[in-house]
Amino acid sequence: MPPSDVPPPAQPPAAAPAPASGHAPGPASGRPDAAQIQGALADWCPEYRPQLLPSPADTAVPASAVLDAAWLADRVAESARRYRTADARVAAVLWWYSASSVLLTPALASYAITRWAVDPRPAATVLHLRRDGLPSGARSSAVAGSDPAEVGTALGEALRSYVTALSAAAPVRPRAAWAIGVDAAAGVLLRAGTVIGEAPRATALAAPLFAAASEAVGEPLPPPRYVDFGRTRFVHRTSCCLIYRAPGQAMCTSCPGRPPAERTADLAQLASRMGGGRG
Repeated sequence: MPPSDVPPPAQPPAAAPAPASGHAPGPASGRPDAAQIQGALADWCPEYRPQLLPSPADTAVPASAVLDAAWLADRVAESARRYRTADARVAAVLWWYSASSVLLTPALASYAITRWAVDPRPAATVLHLRRDGLPSGARSSAVAGSDPAEVGTALGEALRSYVTALSAAAPVRPRAAWAIGVDAAAGVLLRAGTVIGEAPRATALAAPLFAAASEAVGEPLPPPRYVDFGRTRFVHRTSCCLIYRAPGQAMCTSCPGRPPAERTADLAQLASRMGGGRG
């Protein structure tokens, strides 16, 4: 059962129904700290433990390093070697595609599963890197809150910081970097909901979170979108990771650059193989 030291919000958002049995926090005892929230996430869903705790081979760095142009240039160079590409835009987008999901996982997974979100902003986040520079996990030292407005504000500010830095250090258009961040958030929420068997509830959090994020950054952000095939839900992506532009790579199944009919057919086939393709 979940530990009792992570309380629920005093007034849970009306739009979010109670979590499934076995995943609701214990009796209210005040505001939890970041360690309690992430500890509950790891205890309730052990698959998140490797992402929250670095392995001995990983290097922990402040996520504020992502805002440093020289540090980010080194990561892009590592990505270029990994994917054997001389195209700096492709290398940077591929790195951001991995990093964005990793950086948002502690906040959004904890919010979907415990109803409390840790802070995703760079100053509060530690990023774990593998020896080849690929992000392997992250952890936060602060709490964003339990209300969609405060969580969405933190989310918007975090993404704005990372998108601004990436676009300044690499030939990546801000709009493309934002789209990747939105899709990353969509994927994190979907995965969290799938883990606890509450995908509809978890993914329904996307709209209020990105409404608050849009207000925080002062510009309209598209909310994450999803598409269902029977009982299987996928992110309806609007971003492209550009993997197909690296030598020997192909387009992803859900790539928005593929013909819509072809993408729909392949996703339906994938859903069927996953056992949820029929309603």
